[in-house]
Amino acid sequence: MAAMRIVTVADEGALARAAADLVCAAVDAKPDAVLGLPTGTTPIGMYRELERRSAAGEADFSGTVVYAIDEFAGVAPATPGTNRMFYRAHLRLPVHALHVPDAGAPESEAHIAAFADAVRRAGGFDVCVLGVGANGHIAFNEPGSARDSRARVVELAKTSRQAHAAAFGGIERVPRQGMTLGIADLLEARTVLVLATGAAKAEIVRRAVDGPMTAAVPASWLQAHGDCTWLLDAAAARTLRAG
Repeated sequence: MAAMRIVTVADEGALARAAADLVCAAVDAKPDAVLGLPTGTTPIGMYRELERRSAAGEADFSGTVVYAIDEFAGVAPATPGTNRMFYRAHLRLPVHALHVPDAGAPESEAHIAAFADAVRRAGGFDVCVLGVGANGHIAFNEPGSARDSRARVVELAKTSRQAHAAAFGGIERVPRQGMTLGIADLLEARTVLVLATGAAKAEIVRRAVDGPMTAAVPASWLQAHGDCTWLLDAAAARTLRAG
């Protein structure tokens, strides 16, 4: 039986602390935990809180292995705006290893398939943290992504590219393709934590949580997961059905 929990907190600061609590609890229980971690503005507060706890000796990530869940395709890895550069700026944790797909890989389809295989060989995700895009995408699984989709190269939606325009220095510089773990890959995580903040995400959160499971809203496939928590601030949760 699928178990989806909705946890609502007051604001972004409370969400960052609550998300860090869940990640730290997983690492405390399993010091060599394998984590799937996202990019984007929403998890930055969580990363800052994890960094603070690590520096204060409140959490130990020295055995933790982190895998990115997606990356752009067709650009040099050190290009400003890539996920690799995001992690360099925001994921300042002394983890055992951080693995990110190579944005410049010449055979991106084969590369991301091998990357997904590496996650499975590592034992799979103990915890996979996700954000949700304004169009309902998770990782780079855009609308139309099937529940059984696997790691692949995708065409990025215009809304997704617009969300990254500032980081790349203009939408014309944002790659048109991305590499992503598929819906089926994400559903294999033992625990999933979804973060969403702000009134602009309220409608897509409602469709993902209260609506039918559909490829039109890729995040809705998470309803089928056996251990999924949606961690929302009050603004993002405001249109959900009571209870």
